[in-house]
Amino acid sequence: MVVAKPTLQRTATLFAELQDLKRLQPAHYPFSISTHLFRLSWHRWINGEDVVVIARDVLLKALLSVRFPGLDGRFYAVARLTGERTEEILREALRMTVEDAISEELYTELSEHLSGMLPALTAPRYPSEGELPAPLEALCRQPRAGATHPDRPRLVLLPPEMHSDHCLLTAVYAAIMADQYGGNRGTVFLAGLAHHLHNAYLPDCGFAGEICLGPDLDDIVNRCRGEALQHFDAEQREAIRHALTFHESIARPEGKAISAGDVMDRVLDVKWRTRAAAVTDATVLGELDLVHPGPLKDFQSELLQASGLWMD
Repeated sequence: MVVAKPTLQRTATLFAELQDLKRLQPAHYPFSISTHLFRLSWHRWINGEDVVVIARDVLLKALLSVRFPGLDGRFYAVARLTGERTEEILREALRMTVEDAISEELYTELSEHLSGMLPALTAPRYPSEGELPAPLEALCRQPRAGATHPDRPRLVLLPPEMHSDHCLLTAVYAAIMADQYGGNRGTVFLAGLAHHLHNAYLPDCGFAGEICLGPDLDDIVNRCRGEALQHFDAEQREAIRHALTFHESIARPEGKAISAGDVMDRVLDVKWRTRAAAVTDATVLGELDLVHPGPLKDFQSELLQASGLWMD
């Protein structure tokens, strides 16, 4: 595939599609796809794998999940597709998903890596509940604050977004933005995963609650984060602390990438909700072709027109 230089607008469109991973929960998943990838990322890192490799693998899994959410070992065992055909399907799904949205270099890297990833993509092993440190398990069930303002009532957003969902998507976005800004992909990926560790103990109070905490806010966040870090070994604690130093500064490319990933996820989460709330039958039946082209389309379209349910 010849990839044009990505524009920020096209990249943002791809990021918007990835938002769906927060809401999609296949039958054999106890969590959303994004929370599963959050759990998988931490499990691999805690067990000593290189965060740069994890970031690449999870980025590829997330992108393939846009077209094929939840297709893994259970599906492939029944479908009985050959390895060659599976690779063809996944390669085309990747191309359709990222076309003009990521750099040619990143696309080539992910595409070349796809063959080696087939065993992990078709027969993944996700950590069971209770396998992760307690603070990480908590983030998988700790809802985000919703929209809060010191002078306004809280706006609770449903379905709730878990911190694990936000952290995983922030990490994925940051990894892609690191490619554009020139930062270290592994560093920003880990920062994205870890930037809400404190919320394992401080239920998200949002902007309004932070204002109420006033001068105590920074100390409280640091104490809660410090408590969460006690569940990691010394080397891991230092790596997390180092990655988080980039979270509040844009002096270096890593800081720009993590800041971009964080704010884009927060805004795109709201846009996902407003799009869902504003959907009309004209959009679903017309633009999205609910009645697909195929051998039954004419019959079904005539039936819908005759019954007054939809006038094409």
